[in-house]
Amino acid sequence: MHFAPAINPASGNKRCKFAGRLTGLILALALNAVLWRPAAADQDKVFMFPARGIRDLNEFRTYAELAARMKAHGRVQIAISSLADKAWFIYPEGGSPWHEYACYMPAPWMFFPHPKIAPFVPADWVAANRRFLLAKAAIARELGLEMIFSGKNSEMLPEAFFQKYPELRGPRVDHPRRSTREEFSWCVDLPETREIIEWTMAELLRNVPEIKTFMSGTNDAGSGLCWAEAQYPGPNGPAHCQGRTAGERVRDLVLAVQESARKGGGDIVFRWSNVNFWRNEMDVVLPLLPENAFIDSRDRSRMGVGTLINDNYPFTGIIDPLAVIQSMERYGRPGTKIVSVGYSAMYDRYEDRPGTVAKLLDLVEQCMEEPGGSLFERLEKLRKVAALWGGEKNKERVFEAFYNMHEAFSLKNSVAPDYSNFYCGVSMRHLTRPLLIKPELLTPEEESYFLPHVFNIRENEARMDYTDLHGGRRAGTASWNDGGLRRALGMATGAARTLERLEDAPEGPFLKDIGLALRMWAGEVRSINNFFHAQLIRDKNAEILAGPKRIPAKVGTWEGDPGNLEWNEIMRDELDNTNELIEMLENGGMKLVACAKDPRYEDTFLLGPDLINQLKKKAKIMREHWLDIQDYLAPPHK
Repeated sequence: MHFAPAINPASGNKRCKFAGRLTGLILALALNAVLWRPAAADQDKVFMFPARGIRDLNEFRTYAELAARMKAHGRVQIAISSLADKAWFIYPEGGSPWHEYACYMPAPWMFFPHPKIAPFVPADWVAANRRFLLAKAAIARELGLEMIFSGKNSEMLPEAFFQKYPELRGPRVDHPRRSTREEFSWCVDLPETREIIEWTMAELLRNVPEIKTFMSGTNDAGSGLCWAEAQYPGPNGPAHCQGRTAGERVRDLVLAVQESARKGGGDIVFRWSNVNFWRNEMDVVLPLLPENAFIDSRDRSRMGVGTLINDNYPFTGIIDPLAVIQSMERYGRPGTKIVSVGYSAMYDRYEDRPGTVAKLLDLVEQCMEEPGGSLFERLEKLRKVAALWGGEKNKERVFEAFYNMHEAFSLKNSVAPDYSNFYCGVSMRHLTRPLLIKPELLTPEEESYFLPHVFNIRENEARMDYTDLHGGRRAGTASWNDGGLRRALGMATGAARTLERLEDAPEGPFLKDIGLALRMWAGEVRSINNFFHAQLIRDKNAEILAGPKRIPAKVGTWEGDPGNLEWNEIMRDELDNTNELIEMLENGGMKLVACAKDPRYEDTFLLGPDLINQLKKKAKIMREHWLDIQDYLAPPHK
């Protein structure tokens, strides 16, 4: 017989104790694994990335990979609808500044045109758009991202289309003070129009079923609905639909898009983003919105966070950490579901730098980890960011620099809200055009590098009125040497100098770029201010400037004619400012400028690649015309 070995009670107790310790260790490790397991992504949160200004597939992948890191926190959606190329065919002969708003605006028919539309749009352009769309979709699919189509189903259509199908003509949608040719959209109240929309949307979703959000706009930038109050020529459209309300019209359009998408691939959320519903239209539209349809400006579940590309345009690479921290306080509030991450320039021209977007997402994640809502908590977070980016040695200086930058932006917007860098600096070309007392003295050759890009349908107004903002007149500071504006620019420049001198900081290169971009922003605002007050002097002396050259009176005077001394001061400041900007651009600043890679693509909203030489032309022309004022406003005679 075989007997089991005898058990030593002492050794048995040891084994039991060991087994108990082992079991306890296993349980502890299991519990620890549960406690330290990364939190599951909150599927109620949706992070939306615009990617509207991308024309290059490798560039799209870069931004898509940045977006993908947010999958740890929720669903991530990225727009795949940017056009492969500008819609050159929409321009009238001789050009039109208003068409610059719309030339990059996508619509579903630009990718999958209905047979009725296809003959009237360039086939090679459509094919390029479709290839680009599908290639971006493949990248997004590979990265596990959901997709957004951002486009309009009420976009203007070629006149030849309406000549063929006159019964489909809807409202005039251009701006009569900004366009050199009238443009029309179709009437979405017609079943025939909605059938075309449904066909196009179904094709889009059949090809890209991962599209989960359709982001649209209307009544602006080349699109519009019949009888809308916001139509710039005034409410208009065919008589047969005049009796319908804006709510009925919007409801039926949204339903057509949603139902056709369902046929093609699945349910989508419809979001109105860039939309103008004026007077009482919003009150009529909101109650009739179908399920899963939203208006961004009225959606309390949505919040936004972003870089400052539009505020500081054309200079990129700037984020305001304190503003981001403040915006992120909404993230943890009950009901917040949508986080829109902004880094695209208006009118789909450009994207902010990938490194800047990465730092923005760093900030977003830090705020998610440490939610807060008080001013104390806000400043504490800024101190942590300053230490992280600047290092312990520099944390106080970085904190003060970011705080002062934030305050500078706020002060500038308070004292000079109409000094838009995007519109004044670029579309009015204050950055690159010369500041002259008599701009009509320039030759066509001297004007050729800037005047065609000034937003104005009247060439002489573009030439002669430095304050003409897209057909209207902008306001400015009460005086040229306004104390509030000078303080704002001084604070910004001081903060910039601090950030540029932190070479030993952990994020030294990034901080240096912010500082350089911030100084260039301050220079741009300075130019805008100079042009505004220079025009006031020209306006006050319009009769004198329109007349013949004058010989000054032969009497002594310390000031000369009124306006003479102030003009010289402004002109000198603009010359110095231009030369300072040239120096910054030549020393690394060009990489921070939103500009075209090809001169052909320079337009009203996008500077050309030859910016430095354009600024040198500006300075040269100003020096050549330095004495023009003395022929009209007498200088001092001491």
